Amino acid sequence: MDKFIKLNIATAGADQGLKLISINDILEVKQESLTVINIFYKGLSTHGTVPAQVAISDGPSQAEYVLLNSVQSLKITLASDAYDLFSWKDFLNESIETALTLSWQQPVFTPSASSYPKSAATGNPPTTIATIVTGTKDAALQS
Repeated sequence: MDKFIKLNIATAGADQGLKLISINDILEVKQESLTVINIFYKGLSTHGTVPAQVAISDGPSQAEYVLLNSVQSLKITLASDAYDLFSWKDFLNESIETALTLSWQQPVFTPSASSYPKSAATGNPPTTIATIVTGTKDAALQS
């Protein structure tokens, strides 16, 4: 059974409004900064690149192919700074946990926009989401 959380994108534009975020196979929620949160999924893909020509002694240079692993990710960008470096990570983890506890008849959990983490500017109104972008990120060991 697929489960989702539904988040509100507050900025004007084609993406404005509620967006479904799959919570199946989430590996990690990572708050990268006061305005960027990444959600990483378990799925791994491998692709090759040609970063540079490599000189070989006593022979012609050759292209060096490097295999990179990538994970599916969602990048959430906030419209303003969050109050601290862990509030959105905690909020999303708690929303995911709540969604997972709902019955199969309730596949979507929609946290109230007023429950979003506080803004750094005043500490009172909640921060808002500017964008949610789907993409991939090179997989590496996290420090």
